[in-house]
Amino acid sequence: MPSATTLQPKLYRNSFDTKMILEHEQEMRVEFRRRGVQLIPDRLPVDKWEWYFPMQHHRAPTRLLDWSDAALVGLHFAVSQRGSNDDKNGNADAAVYMLDPWWLNEQAFREVMPVAETYQSVGPALPDWEEAKPYLPDEFDNEELGLKCPLAIDPSHFSRRIAAQRSRFTIFGRERDGLKAIAKCSDSRLVKFDVKKEAIPDIKRDLRLAGISEETIFPDLEGFGRELSYWFEDKCQEQQNQQKET
Repeated sequence: MPSATTLQPKLYRNSFDTKMILEHEQEMRVEFRRRGVQLIPDRLPVDKWEWYFPMQHHRAPTRLLDWSDAALVGLHFAVSQRGSNDDKNGNADAAVYMLDPWWLNEQAFREVMPVAETYQSVGPALPDWEEAKPYLPDEFDNEELGLKCPLAIDPSHFSRRIAAQRSRFTIFGRERDGLKAIAKCSDSRLVKFDVKKEAIPDIKRDLRLAGISEETIFPDLEGFGRELSYWFEDKCQEQQNQQKET
């Protein structure tokens, strides 16, 4: 993703103020639930969080950032499109970020304390915790986001895609660059690992050998079709390289 928006949710990559962002987000949440119900491949979501997480997984603008507790899955997302026809980053290096969710939520819970009925500083939040409630108000029940610090939150694995990707999330408050801001702390536990562009082709091959591919991470026909597309692009590149050599 472009450096200007790295570690920034898609919903914040614009010039809207946070009050307007929340208004637009609530409208999209209503539409996603109203019109998306016919398209849900797994069981229907049972609460507002289970409707919100699939929005992020299916590329709707949200205040969520995707994470995974599987290191190779994270590496796959960093390099999978590099060198493909869909690559928007040219020949730039890739990057993988590692975050300690316990450390992040120690900061978040301190901010949540005045508005939460209970306080339990115990690692990544779950959707039914009191600390999570201020981050996702009911649609049109709140005019402005009050919290600044992002929150690390774990979804239930009600979706095959969420389960396959071992998904975790951070949800942002009103601060567009909440992770960048908190990463400036002296005890920051947010780390960036650069992946040199020269190593990406070998890494992609090694990941496939390890069973990490579009087909396994997106267990549906879309993922399978994308896997075949990348396979075909590789074959085309191999043919071009052979023609150059001869």
